[in-house]
Amino acid sequence: MPSFILLPSDLLLQIFAILIDLDDSSPETLEPVVLRLSSLCKSLRDIVVNSPTLWSRIRLRNSQDLSGVRLFLERSATCLLDVSIFSDVFVELALPGIIQNYSVARWRTLTLRAPVSSQITRFLQAISNFPTPELLHVQLLPHDYEYCGERHTPILSNASETLRTLTMYGCLSCLPPLPHLTTVNLFRFHCNYEELHALIQGSPNLTTLILGALMDLELYEAMASRPWIEATALRFLAVGFTNTHLNPSYKQPLLSLLSAPNLEFLEVNGTRADCGDFSWKSFPELHVLCLRNMHCEKTDAAVYRSFTKITRVELTNVGGIKSLLAPEEGGGMLWPNLQTLVCWPVYEDLSYLRLMDGRPRLTLVVPEQRRDNPDVLEMASRGTHCVRFCSEKPAGLIRPEDFARTEWEDDEEDWSDEDVSDFSGEDLEYDLDYEYEFNGMEEADYSFDDDDEGLEGVEGWY
Repeated sequence: MPSFILLPSDLLLQIFAILIDLDDSSPETLEPVVLRLSSLCKSLRDIVVNSPTLWSRIRLRNSQDLSGVRLFLERSATCLLDVSIFSDVFVELALPGIIQNYSVARWRTLTLRAPVSSQITRFLQAISNFPTPELLHVQLLPHDYEYCGERHTPILSNASETLRTLTMYGCLSCLPPLPHLTTVNLFRFHCNYEELHALIQGSPNLTTLILGALMDLELYEAMASRPWIEATALRFLAVGFTNTHLNPSYKQPLLSLLSAPNLEFLEVNGTRADCGDFSWKSFPELHVLCLRNMHCEKTDAAVYRSFTKITRVELTNVGGIKSLLAPEEGGGMLWPNLQTLVCWPVYEDLSYLRLMDGRPRLTLVVPEQRRDNPDVLEMASRGTHCVRFCSEKPAGLIRPEDFARTEWEDDEEDWSDEDVSDFSGEDLEYDLDYEYEFNGMEEADYSFDDDDEGLEGVEGWY
């Protein structure tokens, strides 16, 4: 501990902020991390108590958390607040005269979790009359979805001039025009032409569109005459298909009418024959292609192979790699600008190694289990390529686990909210060093001296 204390205070604050973001709470201790940090020793306590930003994350999971909110509101001073609320406290917070005590006007991020979406919509109705002038990010994360009847609309309308990112089940009928919205993450997304058109037109600054578990409606030939939905600002698109048996011979999916000429990043999750979603379209700016959890048939492979400006390819649990990576007819080079290949194959298929030929500067990222593979070892030993090994599968933009909460009765579960930048798609970077490890901290003494002040009302944590 003494050497830890000797670190510069600004560095300590950065470390503490990371620990808080990780929500480092064990099943045995449910108190917020910032309280644990402030109890390590007197000198560290002074640093933590006098740093308002460390107190700006408020997580309300149960009545014990409610008892300590005043302390967080006071110590966060005028900082904007990142608030996570769980369904166990919805009813208590929605009582008349209660929610206004939680500095709603300072909310920057609002995350709501519940077993069913109807609980979230009722809570939103209860707080919709309170202005949220600073609200930038909203996550509505139920385990199961029920039709909301546009009851999300009031609070989203209140934040229409500030809202930047939105994560929710895909009921587009709820969404008012959101002119400054940059990121939309919709799970179990389904809509008609008019709703998708309204989303794109009402969000002219939309750069990231994440459609997890897409249940796209089929358009009959009569719908094919509809004009294109132009998404000129769109840079990042992630699509997870669920209707894998769509017949392209007489029907077409809604995404076939979406035009994104400036798209730079495309993630496709799930096996389905391309029905015009990406074929016959020009993506002159597309540089990153991520394919996950699919079997790539020859016809689909032709679509992905046509993206000639690709510099990075990620293949995770992809079958049919031979079709995808077959040599070009006429002796041409597939993806001639390719710089990085991340491959997490389903089987011991090493077809991806053929892409290394003629690319001396190509970086190859493969699972740690491949470290002893003779072909990979030979490639690494040549010294002409950079070969990296990772212990975890590459994470995509589509993250259904955010919605898949099952053990709601277990108060000891770790509900770790990821940082907004992780799912927003903004400033997307690719850190391929997966060897970072957090070893935790020594068990601390959480007792306080008799002269400790400012802890009134937080008895529930001790």
